[in-house]
Amino acid sequence: MFHEALTHVAPLTEDGSVHVFVETPKGSRHKYDVDDHGLVRITVELPEGVSFPFSFGFVPNTKAPDGDPLDILLVTAGPVPAGALIEARVIGVLKMENDEDGQMTRNDRIVAVAKMSRVFSGVETLSDMRHGFAWDIEHFFATYNEMIERPFAIVGRGERDEAEAMLRDAIPGGA
Repeated sequence: MFHEALTHVAPLTEDGSVHVFVETPKGSRHKYDVDDHGLVRITVELPEGVSFPFSFGFVPNTKAPDGDPLDILLVTAGPVPAGALIEARVIGVLKMENDEDGQMTRNDRIVAVAKMSRVFSGVETLSDMRHGFAWDIEHFFATYNEMIERPFAIVGRGERDEAEAMLRDAIPGGA
């Protein structure tokens, strides 16, 4: 279903925006993943009172250093449905690592603002977000990883230029 359709989606649009495939909508207590058949499946239920602070997904047809498509956090004023494909502007990166098969592995989250967002239209870099934004997201991921009993560490943050470089590196053949 989604898997076949996504093979035809370029990571970037003609104007340089990034395509974001939303797996988990903002406000969800469930973590969704697209399986090998292209179906969206619930993989984790978060505790009462914990929900995804923004939509979470990936950039189609990319490969991050961990071997998966590049993870991306999509900033919007409200939720968008799982399975949505949204054009966005990259604004930064939250650098993280977590345990993969007994070894700590980088698992960064690119941060992007939906192009159609009026609320966040003036945001160009991670530093433009409200005070505490990055800390809030990092704390969410720390809590999430603690809940699933997976070692996790925050490595740092980067602005738009560093995130865009990571995105270009994740596109097979470059961008």
